[in-house]
Amino acid sequence: MVLERSVLQKRKAADNKKAPQPKKNKSLDDDSDDYKSSSLFYLSCRSAGLHLKNGHKYNVLGADQAMVQKNLTKELKSKGGADVVEKFAEGFEEYIENAARFHKSLLPSVTDSECQSARACLQGSAVKILLGVDLIQTSLMRVLCEKLPEFTGEKDSTILEQGQKVNVPHLLLSQFQWLDHIVNGKEVTEKLLEMLTCSCDEVQREIINCLPYIVQDSEHTTVATALRDILAENKQLSIPILDALSNLVLPSTLLAEIRDSVLQLLASVDLDDLPVLVKFLLQSVTSQDCLEVASELRKNLEFDWSTAVSSSKKSGAAISDGYKQDVESVVLDTLKSAVRFQRHVGDALIKAIEQEKQPSNHKVIDLFMLLILHGTPRKKAVESLFRNKIRAGCFNEVYLKKVFSVHSLVLKGYFQSLLKLSEVLLRSPELPVSYFGCSLYKHCFIAFEPYHRQEIVGNMVEHIGSGFEAEIDASLDILADLVTHHLNKVAPFAILVKSMLDYLDNLSVGQIRKLYVILSALAFKNANEGGLIQDDLHIVIRKQLSNNNPKYKRMGVIGAVMIVTCVAEKSQPAGPESSGNSSTPDTLEADLYNQVVSLLTLVRSSSAKSPEAYALFLDELSSIVAQGKLVSNVESWISENLTVDFQESFVVDIEDNKPTESGNIPMDCLYGLDDDTEGALAINILPLVVQKCGRKTALTAYTESLTDPLCLAPSVRLLRVCEERQHGTLDNIDALLGCAVFLTRETVYEKLDPLSQREKNIIVSSLFYTINWFIEVVNGFAGQSDPEIKAKVITRLQNITEMQKILLKCLAVYPTFKPQLANFDLDESLKPVTHSVTTGKGDSKKGKKAKKPKKGDKTPDDADDTSRDSSQLNETAAGSTQAGDKDGTENGAKEKPSLTSLAAYKPYFRELDIKVFTILATGSIKNVLLDSEENTKAVTELSLQMPQIQFLMEDLCRKLEHSLLASASKRKTFFKSKGDKKVGFSNLDQLTPLQVATNAVKLLPALCNHLEASSGFFQTLLAENDGVLDGPGSHSAEAVITGACFQLLTQAVLTIFSWNGFQMSDNRSLLKEALKVLINRIRAGGPTQMSMKDVCRLAMQYIANFANTAPDIYTAVTLLKLLISLAEKADDQTLMKKLVPLAEDFLKREWTDSEGQREKGAKFNEQLQFVIKIYITQSEDPLSTIETIATKGIPELLEADKNGYSASFPTLTRSSYPVYYRVLFTELLDAVKTIPPVRQTDLVDSWMDRLLCWNVSVRILHILVNLIKTFDSRGCLGTCIKYGRFFVEAFLRQGMPLLDKMFKNHKQDITGLLKNLQQSTRFLHHMCGHSKIIKDIALTNQVPMMKRTLEVFVFRVKAMLTVNKCLEAFWMGNLKNKDLHGEEIMSQSVAASEAGGDSEGEALPEEEEELSDVELDNESTASNETGDNDVTDPEGSLSQAY
Repeated sequence: MVLERSVLQKRKAADNKKAPQPKKNKSLDDDSDDYKSSSLFYLSCRSAGLHLKNGHKYNVLGADQAMVQKNLTKELKSKGGADVVEKFAEGFEEYIENAARFHKSLLPSVTDSECQSARACLQGSAVKILLGVDLIQTSLMRVLCEKLPEFTGEKDSTILEQGQKVNVPHLLLSQFQWLDHIVNGKEVTEKLLEMLTCSCDEVQREIINCLPYIVQDSEHTTVATALRDILAENKQLSIPILDALSNLVLPSTLLAEIRDSVLQLLASVDLDDLPVLVKFLLQSVTSQDCLEVASELRKNLEFDWSTAVSSSKKSGAAISDGYKQDVESVVLDTLKSAVRFQRHVGDALIKAIEQEKQPSNHKVIDLFMLLILHGTPRKKAVESLFRNKIRAGCFNEVYLKKVFSVHSLVLKGYFQSLLKLSEVLLRSPELPVSYFGCSLYKHCFIAFEPYHRQEIVGNMVEHIGSGFEAEIDASLDILADLVTHHLNKVAPFAILVKSMLDYLDNLSVGQIRKLYVILSALAFKNANEGGLIQDDLHIVIRKQLSNNNPKYKRMGVIGAVMIVTCVAEKSQPAGPESSGNSSTPDTLEADLYNQVVSLLTLVRSSSAKSPEAYALFLDELSSIVAQGKLVSNVESWISENLTVDFQESFVVDIEDNKPTESGNIPMDCLYGLDDDTEGALAINILPLVVQKCGRKTALTAYTESLTDPLCLAPSVRLLRVCEERQHGTLDNIDALLGCAVFLTRETVYEKLDPLSQREKNIIVSSLFYTINWFIEVVNGFAGQSDPEIKAKVITRLQNITEMQKILLKCLAVYPTFKPQLANFDLDESLKPVTHSVTTGKGDSKKGKKAKKPKKGDKTPDDADDTSRDSSQLNETAAGSTQAGDKDGTENGAKEKPSLTSLAAYKPYFRELDIKVFTILATGSIKNVLLDSEENTKAVTELSLQMPQIQFLMEDLCRKLEHSLLASASKRKTFFKSKGDKKVGFSNLDQLTPLQVATNAVKLLPALCNHLEASSGFFQTLLAENDGVLDGPGSHSAEAVITGACFQLLTQAVLTIFSWNGFQMSDNRSLLKEALKVLINRIRAGGPTQMSMKDVCRLAMQYIANFANTAPDIYTAVTLLKLLISLAEKADDQTLMKKLVPLAEDFLKREWTDSEGQREKGAKFNEQLQFVIKIYITQSEDPLSTIETIATKGIPELLEADKNGYSASFPTLTRSSYPVYYRVLFTELLDAVKTIPPVRQTDLVDSWMDRLLCWNVSVRILHILVNLIKTFDSRGCLGTCIKYGRFFVEAFLRQGMPLLDKMFKNHKQDITGLLKNLQQSTRFLHHMCGHSKIIKDIALTNQVPMMKRTLEVFVFRVKAMLTVNKCLEAFWMGNLKNKDLHGEEIMSQSVAASEAGGDSEGEALPEEEEELSDVELDNESTASNETGDNDVTDPEGSLSQAY
């Protein structure tokens, strides 16, 4: 437009000077601006109407450019002669030698002012007009192309206009574009490609950019081949080359080669070029090779700028976070666009990520890809893939840290997807998945802006208001962690967090504690904005404390203690988020001290008449004092005012005339460990219980809590904790460990049945209180190093196990007893009182389960493998201890259907501290050490026995499973009725998982000692029985309880090594320390200079030594899981292969139960399934292993009698056959999925290997399908129909493309394979008919999808044969419906004749059953003869279909 305006102005000025105008026209030849020459070029152009200038002005056209071209053509043709074109080209070359003339000839020409017929005042350039003349086009193009190498970018080759550089190559090449006709396209293409080899980079870019608009379609392949070669040699030209290739029409083979070349550039490409490469790959991809491209993108597209930046053209100083963000955003926008408009791209990305099984191979780009896909209709698939990756340990905390630490700026653009994903994952019932959702929330909160943080806090409030316990716990944990580590970032949203107080009624005690911790920190640690909620918090707590409802009183107690913890907390080293409330590091200033004391006094007075509230108050104080959080003057006040009344309330002196009964119940002073009778003390349990049960009215029931036996254990705990904090030792109160207990005489327990309900309540309650007393003294003194103290602790453990046996007998007689809580953070609505005591004589169903304690009866926990194994042994061991109790044999028949476990009574027993388990490391203690004067004559030894080890290990396993989260699937419940499963971890939850893991690693030597002792017991049994596993003594009470301990010990070690925290680099040293413990058992020195692989190999060698003595399959599976966990630590598949002989040995054992009968049942089958999977998946050739079981093991079972088993695999029986069958089918499907799809770049030899794999797979499928004729149970039918369809679909997807490629050269092999597969698919069709006969809804639901798949298979085979001109091998007919035994199904024909075709509902099935039938005849295929005459039975042909 600027140029047009200037021309118009010049024309207007010329019109104003009319006088000299005629003189100018007459002297046109003499004008110095005109180009003059005697060449044919000049004369012809002038004659045609093209007036050439010298370069100072634009060329002028005397007519329309089309008329100029027409006139020029006539002029040249009139000249005649063969050298006319050559002379014209020479003249043109001479004209453009001048740079100015050349430049003007490339610019638009001006129409002469006297011309009235031109199309516009500006027309095409002189060069463009000349190229439109066919006669001279080729010669001129050659001249112009040879001009290109002259422009090297140097100063002498540069043309300047108005001080700016002119891009002459671009102008020149633009003349070639959009011509009406190219006379010799091939020559022009060759000339341009020739110029590419001798031009500078800038000119090369211009040529490449213009190629798609110049070359003809027939030359696209030639151009693409040349560009591909240049791309491999010069990476600087990758961008223009890819742009050009995107606009060319290419054959698929060439496009695949170019795509492979581009994929190789991804790892080393400059940042600027990366988006273009990705765009080309995604735009050029097809549905066939989309998966391959997606996989390569995942492998090569790493957002790791440490290497990419160094190779970038930008300098290191210029590479900023913003620049990286721009590159990432453009690449991700390209991916997003491809996913949105190409469905197969999104499907391939999901498949590529899903196929990656190794956690170490997952890239940062995987998360971005899934976030992009989550914004499409594939939300459900993406969420499912996230869960699978989390279960497999591929996505974990380490992965999230890696992504958010570098790419938080880009992730901010996907905030809504992150928020939705976090919400969905947090609500998952699987703990690892929920934990990942929590981590995702936390990382988003830390990395993003205040707006995003407000959205996250709002989501937390929604989660807490949902009413689901697990969801509430997770949300509170997130907020608590953020408040602890990022208080300043949470503080602006304190008012929003305070709104959670509206949901207090729906929260459990533990959740209320977490909420008050959060609110207290926001109120009292945040100096700037905390005052806004301090007053509200005080008002709420005082209201709750004054309420007589125990529920609200508990809330007030917890809130007050949490406020005290925040206000009186010891000051941390100066930091950005530390408060400055304390005057000195260990004391509290007077004003704050008075506030704290006032609040504690208020709580004490408010809970004085509520034993539960007062006990909770004492426990909460014990917890915070034990952690050392409080300043010294507050600790001193607690010790001086809340523990002084303990001795007066609960401890009495033993006098010579001690009472013999209390409340008409015979009483005795029992369990004393001190020999000194003078000044001996006793705990006054039974009299206090009698006093409590003797209250008649509600008014008199509210007595002082100080003398309530419910507060005995909390009081002694607070006393012990304060003593440790004040004096650092327990010497002042060590008499409590050995003091006796006033309790019911032991003879009373045998005669409990005829007593009154009140007396039973007193007796059983006193047992609970006594056990809890012993547990608390064990908690207090287990960590002492004095041998005398340790011996007493062991004795107390023996007392606990003995009293538990007595309690089991009493509860069997009095099953409706409702104990008092011992863990006071359990809400009343969650108390499992009546429904937990369900194994009395009246419940016949539960009684039957109690007869088989080894298999367990805790079905609600079945979803958790580890907890299920533990619970089975809980009941097994309890049953064995009851069976081994000699004193209870007289009433054995009466108690047999009664309780065998106290697992349902967990809320009524005190929690063991983590330090108690150090007693496991204690060896034998000689009795002489018990006598301080060393005057004892008899020397005996005291050590932990199996019942005590079992008691400790059961609790340790529960604690480890609660704290140490594993990568394996572990489910939680959203129902409040299951809340008691979390009871008993209040003190444990004060420790971080790392602290629990550290303590557990310290216990490993002791666990190994007991593991070796348990294994040695069974090794001795094997030696005595000449290697027979189930010989005499193998099912004795001692063997059963030892086996229970064996499994528990193995389970504990497994839980330790399965902790997902070991994946973090910060905890690698702890992992090595744990592995060193195992290695030191077989080799001195430990892993000093050994690699992780060698360390894990030696650790596996140690654990594998226990396999031969595994007493049951549950222990065997636990050992296998432990070995797998160790192998995963080394990330080496060769170690996994060493599990195959072990799994095979387990499959070849005859596992028996505690009664000596062959093990069977659902739980056994579940364990067996795991062993079979390991045996197959970790073998060198899974297909060969599957075939061995199918062709050797199963036929042996068929030959055996009804109760027989396979000789090769004794675990294969008729009851376990469905498990074997299902695993064989699933693993067959997994194996065929690993067969690589065919690719153009593959070697022919690899195609043959894949064809052999498909042959073996089809043969196995044929065997498995035919087994239905013998084992036609509903489960086997469902397995066969479901996985048979999956197999055919996999064959269509991966196998048929391979057959297409190989059919011409391997006709016989392929037709044989298809014929074998056809036999299996025909029987699958018969199964569809059979499922309709038996009218099984679950089976018939599979029929439509099965028939559709079989139909696709028929037409896919027909298409392949048609393409290869072998259609004579394909025969179609009507396929009859038959049952499993080959009998024709007549029901449909009868129904059709009766209906007479009037009913649409009955006509539809008949229409569905008229299926295509296919015959593949090898002979006819080979001889190219029609095979129709060879078919004798139309239904017996290669039928099939759908």
